[in-house]
Amino acid sequence: MLKDFLAEKGISIYHAAKESGISYSTLNDIVNHKVDIANVKSGILHALASVLQISMDQLYDICSETIDVYDEEYGIGGYVSKKNKKYYLKFSYRNISYEYELCAIKQEATMFIKSIALWALEQHLSDIKMEEAYALCVKAKG
Repeated sequence: MLKDFLAEKGISIYHAAKESGISYSTLNDIVNHKVDIANVKSGILHALASVLQISMDQLYDICSETIDVYDEEYGIGGYVSKKNKKYYLKFSYRNISYEYELCAIKQEATMFIKSIALWALEQHLSDIKMEEAYALCVKAKG
């Protein structure tokens, strides 16, 4: 993610904003996933990529990375995506795809999104298993 990339390079959001000519608030929103990178103007991406000395494609890849989660109990993995200023958990179970809204993209949520997503994955898988068990009981009685 962009925040990690900046940290690895020792570049602050403030410095990147100043060097690129992008407003601090705009860059902060990009770094903290408050805006979808697909909705950012190409001029802004070009300016940021130039400062970071990477291509626009590399910048897009960094900003659109997903966060992978894996539940060891169920042996099921999923990932977190971002759209419309919200985080979503996506996973497949028994060839059915699921998508659940997790929370709004805010700095507090961003810091803990992997834990939030793992907890949600465990909860949804547990609910699905309970529904399957209930369906089997109903079928056995009928």
